[in-house]
Amino acid sequence: MKRAKAIAIIGTACRFPGGAATPASFWDILSQGRDVVTEIPNDRFDKRIFQHPDIGVAGRSYTYAAGTVGDVAGFDAAFFGISAREAEQMDPQQRLLLELTWEAMERGGQVPDHIAGTPTAVYVGISATDYADIRQGDAETGNAYFMLGSTLSIAANRISYIFDLNGPSMAIDTACSSSLVALHEAVHALRGGRCGMAVVGGMHLLLSPYNFVGFSKATMLAPYGRCRAFDALAKGYVRGEGGGVVLLKPLADAERDGDPILGLIRDVDINTDGRTKGIALPSGEAQEALLTRVYARAGVDPNDVVYLEAHGTGTSVGDPAETGAIGRALGRHRTAGPLPVGSVKSNIGHLEPAAGMAGLIKSLLILRHRVIPPTLHVETLNPDIDFEGLNLAPALTAQPLPRTERPAVIGINSFGFGGTNAHVIVEEYRAAPVAADESADAPLYLSARTEPALRQLAGEMAGALQNGVSRADAAWTLGRRRSHLETRLVARGPDVVEALADYASGEAPSAITAGSALSRGAPVGLVFAGNGSQWTGMGAALLGEDAVFRAAIERIDPLVQKAAGWSVLAEMALDADPARMDDTRIAQPMLFALQVGLVESLRARGLTFGAVTGHSVGE
Repeated sequence: MKRAKAIAIIGTACRFPGGAATPASFWDILSQGRDVVTEIPNDRFDKRIFQHPDIGVAGRSYTYAAGTVGDVAGFDAAFFGISAREAEQMDPQQRLLLELTWEAMERGGQVPDHIAGTPTAVYVGISATDYADIRQGDAETGNAYFMLGSTLSIAANRISYIFDLNGPSMAIDTACSSSLVALHEAVHALRGGRCGMAVVGGMHLLLSPYNFVGFSKATMLAPYGRCRAFDALAKGYVRGEGGGVVLLKPLADAERDGDPILGLIRDVDINTDGRTKGIALPSGEAQEALLTRVYARAGVDPNDVVYLEAHGTGTSVGDPAETGAIGRALGRHRTAGPLPVGSVKSNIGHLEPAAGMAGLIKSLLILRHRVIPPTLHVETLNPDIDFEGLNLAPALTAQPLPRTERPAVIGINSFGFGGTNAHVIVEEYRAAPVAADESADAPLYLSARTEPALRQLAGEMAGALQNGVSRADAAWTLGRRRSHLETRLVARGPDVVEALADYASGEAPSAITAGSALSRGAPVGLVFAGNGSQWTGMGAALLGEDAVFRAAIERIDPLVQKAAGWSVLAEMALDADPARMDDTRIAQPMLFALQVGLVESLRARGLTFGAVTGHSVGE
């Protein structure tokens, strides 16, 4: 791959069914082969009114099976500077996208304040207007924010507004392929120089019974309530909800900035079926043409494709059309054995416009963990699909990712029921090894908007450190690659895990200093201490580590030598002697020099003082 065209994926975030609120918890579901499809929860709408097993009964759906994310009403509006009055009018899809964007930025090491005002783009795949639809019968509940909260374009525009991003910003609706079409637009905007970084998301929530009714009347929904991709009984799909966000950056920029690189986008392309036997019926020929073109243009040998994440909804028409296209474009050109294919929809359901995000994040996790998880609910392979002749092998059990000489490649397929097809090729990123800084006593800086949130974060960090996260890595990331919010703490010493856990439970351990940060531009006062505040060894570490501090001591040293006959510089460099620090003739000049050196060091780091005072020698 030409490095000038390589696009790095540097951050991910997700809300998928089954409580998959992080990529790690999503991987737990996949790797354990879990089916997390249930039913629409009762707090969405009264299913008894809208359900009937007879498809001929008007206004009813024969199924409300679905993969769901649970609570979609909870939202910390104040965190994003949004009033409760406005948040109430916001489609929960907008709320979740804001949360996911923040989380993706944190995992990608991007500080929102640092990218504000930059040409960062936002592309969101989204289709559903359930929240607006269910409120149209009660116009009195709307206020000045109703239209902003209901319009699909605002799902992208609000991200740009909240984070102050100045690149292209748009919502994209091509039905089930929306997320990967959004990815396509972002990649080409990055390659064309229209943005320096891109936020790409997909979102879908099931808030209304009406789409269930519509898909039921079209007999698109599986009466057994599961996606049985590649199975002989495949007769429809099960709906799902959730969303994902990824951050994209040109590879050269990501490497320059030291960003975490989860994988590379080798290429992505889209096309449309044109006229088929029915607008909702897929074209295997159009999908084959897309696959043939994108792999040829990317220069990818079919033998290097270690896995293909299929659209795989489990429909009697869609599965044969898709697998036929994959086999003709890739499978039959392989000599490395059958191409493994699978579908995440068997675990979580079909997320419709957000489906591509689930497939993409699953593929990145496969590259990371080097295991292909099983596709579920296949009892008998579909006899209408010639798997052997197409040289395809459904991944029905977990299997290790094969080792390849070149970086491993995974394809992700997606198509919309209006005929828009999308395919992305993701490549493994092989980085040169970097020597790790294993500083065992690095302080940890954590921050949040509120104290309860900070205590929760402290507990999560304690758990992460207990589970093997390097303290040095955590300290560097928290200090350099995180936003520093208003409520903060610093944890020091050898027992930070215990201290963080204690703080999380409501205690105030001595190893933690916590408080509220001053607002930007607030005046800062300084108190110079007097005799009694000295300690043995003070200044010694700074003398060796801080050039500004040392320069200040070197300026003071000749003055002290002239007046007192001994050297501050030499005294600080000596092994600590408690007896000498008890002598005020030594302690007071040392305190004076130390405090002047500290002021110079802080000033060099941007901290200035509006007023000073002192006591004793500090005056």
